[in-house]
Amino acid sequence: MHINITPELSICITSYNRANELLRCLKSIDCKFPEKIEVIISEDCSPQRKSIVEKVNQYKVDAPYDVHLNLNEFNLGYDGNLARLISLASGKYVLLMSDDDLFISGAIDKTMAFLERHECGILFSPFQIGIELKRKYGKSARIEPNIKNAAEHIYDAILFSGLIFKRDYVKNISGDRFAKLNYFQVFLFLSVLSRYVGYYLDVPLIDCIGDGENAYGIAESNDKNPYLADRKSIFSNLEFHKGLIKVIQLFESDNNVPVVPIFSKEYSLRSYSGLSLARRKGRKEYREYWKRLNSLELQLSFIVYIYYSILYLVGADLSDTIFYIPKKFIYLIRGNKCL
Repeated sequence: MHINITPELSICITSYNRANELLRCLKSIDCKFPEKIEVIISEDCSPQRKSIVEKVNQYKVDAPYDVHLNLNEFNLGYDGNLARLISLASGKYVLLMSDDDLFISGAIDKTMAFLERHECGILFSPFQIGIELKRKYGKSARIEPNIKNAAEHIYDAILFSGLIFKRDYVKNISGDRFAKLNYFQVFLFLSVLSRYVGYYLDVPLIDCIGDGENAYGIAESNDKNPYLADRKSIFSNLEFHKGLIKVIQLFESDNNVPVVPIFSKEYSLRSYSGLSLARRKGRKEYREYWKRLNSLELQLSFIVYIYYSILYLVGADLSDTIFYIPKKFIYLIRGNKCL
């Protein structure tokens, strides 16, 4: 096997209790210049550790890449494990990846070619869910480094799979303060894009399968939380968003800059989908969802109250029809940025 001393790219894969999914992810890695990448997996002390070790060793037999498997001594949780991966990387850039997602064929080579032509603090691309593209804009673009741009792009950091950071810009950011918040990558994203040039590359990189067992609210390092564990619950996203807001508040406090107000406007605009799903569960559940939404530490804008009122009065089906054209219009004027 080729021993990669100074790779261009470190593919950093979080691993917890998904042995088969991890092997599937590893097999999706395709690069014409394997000496330019290293693959690092960090297994976070899960019940399937033995099987995961076996799957990685199986993959390493014929893999053309330099592959490293780290075994945490105890469960670090999502945020700690992500920080651990970055500390183990040696590439110029680190690409973050979940073990139950896949790389789209040919996309790694296109991404690396772009990195060779541009000095990127942060690079992100569209990802695929089924036949739909998310994190999608009209064309590739340079993003100037400032607080406003960083804050307006927070939603592009929600899915960590496919995010690429220049390692020197994130290697010294500790993950200790982010335990149980589940959004360490958002803090990295804000820290880098507020200071260094970012790029959006209009080349889909990740097929977001997301079919592995959810460790949130279950793993040893987490507080037992049924709403984090049950992703099908209408309240699950709101529970996750508590951690997201705390991460943004930490960045805001560290840098003495107004990020939460900018995020609140974007959050308000995007709140319709969660409200619509909750309304389909009935008015009782809908009122509870509304109560929890308003308990978040955000200043919701008037659009949220319009969403709530119309949904409450006429139901989800008719409301979806009413808001379809306005949402499409906003989608177009925002450069194809999804709501």
